[in-house]
Amino acid sequence: MKNKTICIIGAMDCEINKIKELLSDVETFNFGQFTFYKGRTYNKDVVVAKSGVGKVAAAVCTQILIDNFSPEFIINTGVAGGLKKGMQIGDIIIAERLVQHDFDASALGYAKGYICNGINPDKPTYFYPDKNLTDKFKTLLSENLINKNCFTGTIASGDMFIGSNEKKKELVELFDATAAEMESGAIAQCSYLNNIPFVIIRAISDMADDEASKKLVFTEEDTANLSAKTVNLFLSLL
Repeated sequence: MKNKTICIIGAMDCEINKIKELLSDVETFNFGQFTFYKGRTYNKDVVVAKSGVGKVAAAVCTQILIDNFSPEFIINTGVAGGLKKGMQIGDIIIAERLVQHDFDASALGYAKGYICNGINPDKPTYFYPDKNLTDKFKTLLSENLINKNCFTGTIASGDMFIGSNEKKKELVELFDATAAEMESGAIAQCSYLNNIPFVIIRAISDMADDEASKKLVFTEEDTANLSAKTVNLFLSLL
């Protein structure tokens, strides 16, 4: 029987480098401007891809992965801005649902975040990761996370870096969001439309506040590596 392939997406090199390093027998595949790295780790077939930043790039990358590698499931790893009180840089967030906060047809009477799909126009549209995969990550982190906290909740995605107290407050009030970033909502929607299970795990690199852009310069690589390390541990225990 053909081995199933696990596909992993990060937006930036720093989000996937520590995963790529574990791959053996690596083959590279180029589709358009995307490069995909296929190899073996922990006796599993794995494809790792850098999508680039933003929802369009993330969606295109996800669709290419699905069309060419038939993933058993997709993992999105990387960094995010923390929105909830009590969060600290280096904490982990596992998404329980995803929303695209910048999708705004409210001028037509729809709720902000509603993606005009004909379902519940008075509410934001949420996409839900695979519960089995999410629960496995929760168990993994409850048993292995040291000196950091693990949060679950809503991740809000949009084509903007959240770096103001005002916007941070808005995302919490409108979507009860726990973290914000720029890709996972698109990866979630693309996976959902193709009936592919997915899970989203991110490390908190900043607090999405007025100081976020200054702090990100110093924290981005370390927190991205933390998220990748968690994914690697997950792969080792599957």
